[in-house]
Amino acid sequence: MKLFVEKILPGERLFVIKEEYFPYNDFPLHTHPEYEIILVMKSSGSRYVGDHIDDFFPGDLCLFGPNLPHTFYNKHMPADREVHQVVIQFDENCLGEGFFDKPQFTAIKALFERSQQGLAFSGPLRELAEQKIKAIVNVDDAEAVASLISILGLLAKATDYQVLSAQKQVAASAQKDTARMNRIYHYLLDNFKNDIVLEDMAAMANLTVAAFCRYFKQHTRKTLSEFVNDLRIGYACRLLQQKEFSILQVCFESGFNNISYFNRRFKRQMGISPLFYRKNNVRRYA
Repeated sequence: MKLFVEKILPGERLFVIKEEYFPYNDFPLHTHPEYEIILVMKSSGSRYVGDHIDDFFPGDLCLFGPNLPHTFYNKHMPADREVHQVVIQFDENCLGEGFFDKPQFTAIKALFERSQQGLAFSGPLRELAEQKIKAIVNVDDAEAVASLISILGLLAKATDYQVLSAQKQVAASAQKDTARMNRIYHYLLDNFKNDIVLEDMAAMANLTVAAFCRYFKQHTRKTLSEFVNDLRIGYACRLLQQKEFSILQVCFESGFNNISYFNRRFKRQMGISPLFYRKNNVRRYA
């Protein structure tokens, strides 16, 4: 499995603006030479950026630098998989060769450098940027240019952000390794509810068990069991928001085979019991 390289075609426009709707997101781990701003308006699931793995939720706003492997994935989730997002993709020279090298754009150039590892924004400037990103899909081309500069200016000023990956863009020599991790990610997403055998995972990666454990921890900052349990707990949270599943059913449906262990693991990760979580998070349907 190769690392997927997305081809972005702006056509006659200077950069790409897309408002997207999907039933779910199962786009493979991929790269492209353009910068990407993505605002999640509806959807939740797992976000992969370089060597960083985390959950994503509505309102998430990220900026990815060129050739940084990333994807948002939620095909494995039990509910609320529908995707609504706005994506802006642009080349650094989309407004002209050296446009952002001018002194007045020093802060934006620094933002571009930080984005090589992926950034997730929060705070009041993120909220202002969100408003402009939502509006940019409905403006003409001239206004879109001004809006992009304004959005980048806001993000450049933001101090409330998380650097996502220790890894920057992927060199050609490293793409084989990234593709291997992509294969492991997708296998776990598709199979986390089943028994995950360490020896089988090591064989899939063509590594010894000890080497696989080091490799997996290096890329995810978690052990295999921690990673799988995190997927299971995330899935359990979605099930607990639905009234039709009992706690016992949620336990087994999420891949746990022991209710006592499920309760302990859930409380350790979420800080509350599954029952308390349900009482405070159940979705009420008309």
